[in-house]
Amino acid sequence: MRFLHSADLHIDRSFEGLHLLSEKVKAQLPAINQKVLHHLTNVALTEEVDFVLFAGDTFHQARPSLKVQHDFFTEINRLAAAEIPVYMLFGNHDYYDPQRYWFSFPENVHLFESETVKTIEGVTKHGESYAISGFSYQHPWIEMDKVPTFPARKAVDYHIGMYHGDQAGTRYAPFSVSEMKHKGYDYWALGHIHVPKILSEQPPIIYPGTPQGKTKKETASGVVLADLTPQGAKIQQLSVAELFWETAHISLSGIKEANEVLPRILQQVQSQRGRLLHLVIEDDQQLPSDWLRDAEKNEWISYLNERLAQLEPLQVIYGITASQTAAEKYTLAISEAYLAQSLKLYQDPEIFAEGMAELLQHPMIQRGIDQDSFKADVLAQTAALLQQTFDWAGDSYDHS
Repeated sequence: MRFLHSADLHIDRSFEGLHLLSEKVKAQLPAINQKVLHHLTNVALTEEVDFVLFAGDTFHQARPSLKVQHDFFTEINRLAAAEIPVYMLFGNHDYYDPQRYWFSFPENVHLFESETVKTIEGVTKHGESYAISGFSYQHPWIEMDKVPTFPARKAVDYHIGMYHGDQAGTRYAPFSVSEMKHKGYDYWALGHIHVPKILSEQPPIIYPGTPQGKTKKETASGVVLADLTPQGAKIQQLSVAELFWETAHISLSGIKEANEVLPRILQQVQSQRGRLLHLVIEDDQQLPSDWLRDAEKNEWISYLNERLAQLEPLQVIYGITASQTAAEKYTLAISEAYLAQSLKLYQDPEIFAEGMAELLQHPMIQRGIDQDSFKADVLAQTAALLQQTFDWAGDSYDHS
């Protein structure tokens, strides 16, 4: 028996942490989720699976938009045309309320509609009998462990448990692996944590991860293609993502002039797949130490994203780190000697105490911290911060 296990699609969730995008890319991003769902459906059709499992949070919102619902049902109808059943439960994000759906679920979709566990039985095209047990959220959280309410293994060839929850003691249906193993099922299809994770190999108890990462923390994504046989299970992690969060290391080796930097970056970020990139600039020692200031990073990101928007597949930059990035300094028309003289005033215990009066009243300061050492540390750190932030032009400052 072969099936596809997906969870946490969050089809209507936007990408987080992206900024300074070109108008072209802004228009493209909303369609990414639909492409991911299309890829998922293609895998199910190509692999000729017996059924597809959606283990919760297919939608990011409890009330998905009309367009999102239409896009989802369009793909489900492709599975219906191939006579592939879909088993679907609802998680803490898309907790179930039938009044929120503008379309009727196709006949090939079997829903777990209640927080009470139910079991649906079926037979594959090859005559293998199976049972699938699961439940759905009807509220944003479920605090109880639901595993004890799952039935004993049915007299079928294969019994699968579907479960949206977290091992940790949270409000999201906490559970233990030992409880799941005790049920004697052949596979547990989990959802919730967005990270691919195998909690047990025998029987397989698996989180597939999210099909498409929506934040830079969700670098690993995918679905699981599972084959169950009397001899055991074969598990494959498959990618269906449209965009991949990556760190791109850009070498500026041999570059001495600033006007050579941008062409080198644009040359090195081109790829055969769509990516969301944090650039790490390396080998820039031959450039001036201030070749890229912190204050200029947003301008660089904006410019690069405009250029990259013309390429296929999509490449988007959301951050830049350079080993020689210089912080922006502000020029003051006073001498560095004035700085030293001002800080020297605060060596006086009374002046220091007056300036730090509110902080020095804190119970932790009064209880156990040596105030002389505290004063020395404060003044040293203040001097260092002022040196990093300002250029001290003194009498040479040009007032024009």
